[in-house]
Amino acid sequence: MRYLITGNLGFVGTETHNILQALGHEIFGYDIMENKDIRDGEQFELCVREWKINRILHLAAIARFADADNDPLLAHETNVLGTKNVALVAAKYHIPIVYASTGSVYMPITEVPPITEEFKAQGNSVYGCTKRQGELYIQKLGNPWIILRYAHLYGKEKRMHGLIGGYLDRINRGLAPTLYGGKQSNDFTYVKDVARANYLALTAPWDKWNQVYNIGTGEELTAEDAGKIICSAAGYKGKIEKKEQRTVDPDHFVYDTTKAEKFLGFKAEFSFKKGMADMFS
Repeated sequence: MRYLITGNLGFVGTETHNILQALGHEIFGYDIMENKDIRDGEQFELCVREWKINRILHLAAIARFADADNDPLLAHETNVLGTKNVALVAAKYHIPIVYASTGSVYMPITEVPPITEEFKAQGNSVYGCTKRQGELYIQKLGNPWIILRYAHLYGKEKRMHGLIGGYLDRINRGLAPTLYGGKQSNDFTYVKDVARANYLALTAPWDKWNQVYNIGTGEELTAEDAGKIICSAAGYKGKIEKKEQRTVDPDHFVYDTTKAEKFLGFKAEFSFKKGMADMFS
């Protein structure tokens, strides 16, 4: 089986590549770091045809909120039009495609979590909106497709982003970590679990395709409790600086992962505490 991973040199792509390679699969990478750009549909089609690809995992994206906010046009060109290019080529050559999406498409959350795949998807940020539009292109073109909506990702190669990054950055500089609010919750999902979900989706039987799946832990942690685990893993025992909750943070975010467990056989192996321990091992 020949797999093509867009964004293979990124955070999730690297971990997924390692799993597939360890299992003996043939993997081809398509990453802008090697001058392979999904915005160039002709280049992408040429590679797919020459490499005789059997499955596509589409990870390439402008994936940080700040980057999408700073350059909305680039986010649109990459996350929407680039995804359209990938979907068109996959449709032309009848290649099943797994698309990496995000829990940000559920924002703003208007129903009571845990979040199921039936919750309304729209997005309320540049990043979330462009990823939702990418989903629609994947679905519209009618190939065999699977959409995976990842919860809040973390891991060694992403340790300087989000709550974890904020805490560790200040600890490393000898400053007290800053906690915004504290009662708001999230579903923190370790990159090794996400990579395994990607593998399970790529190898799923045909009756499990043309579906959306939430990929998370189902473990709801407040920012305050998550912060305590981060401090423990980092060996920090000092004070925490507390500030008001930011308006961009949802009050409650946790997934119902029943569908992914039932259809894909996916269940997270890493609790947040276990994942943080692995990060620092």
